[in-house]
Amino acid sequence: MDNNSLINALKDISRVFLLTRDQPQQGPLESNFISLAEKSGVSKIVKSSAFAAALEPPPGYGIGHAEAEKTLMQSDLDWTIIRPFVFMQNTLELADLVRKRSILPLPMGDARIALIDARDVAFAASVILLNSGHEKKIYHLTGPDSLSFKKCAEILSNLLHREITYRSPPFWFAGLMMRLQGVSIWDISMRKQLFRMVKEGGEATVSQHFEEITQTKPRSITTFFEDHLNSFQ
Repeated sequence: MDNNSLINALKDISRVFLLTRDQPQQGPLESNFISLAEKSGVSKIVKSSAFAAALEPPPGYGIGHAEAEKTLMQSDLDWTIIRPFVFMQNTLELADLVRKRSILPLPMGDARIALIDARDVAFAASVILLNSGHEKKIYHLTGPDSLSFKKCAEILSNLLHREITYRSPPFWFAGLMMRLQGVSIWDISMRKQLFRMVKEGGEATVSQHFEEITQTKPRSITTFFEDHLNSFQ
């Protein structure tokens, strides 16, 4: 979308939730949008970012997010940044392997991760967008528990009434499988960096920010699997 189209779209808009797909030009594209939004009279932006953007240097997809975050924080806008951890919904990419081969493969070793349901991320973002008191703040959004994927496989096993085995392949093999599935070389490189960060415990700590924002508890991985059980059966 060109700048004129964005300016027209922003007419009479005061608040924006900024979320773009992961792509090589994500940083420049979001930074450009933030500048146009400020010039167009937008007063508030809530940006969906990533935990990796907080690291120095930021790994994987965090690189683009970090660039956009910097632009946003240097603006005169009322901004809020949310940094959700790994989405529970990412496990749906493996649903076919769970159904057909009863395995849950991810190169995470024994790492514990405070997975969050994307529905909770959307809820938190809406509360921030529609209410004051969150200006110039950065929130880390997690689920209620820090779990290994081995534990996730055990939970699935109990719900499906059959054994689901967690396997942690080496990075090179995971990259090869993704390439055979049509994932781009750029995406594979970004994912490998994030896998390493998570495997080293980068997203293991549970945050209370979701509860502080929404006054409710985030969904558990058990609730997520129950809601999406048909995908794994």
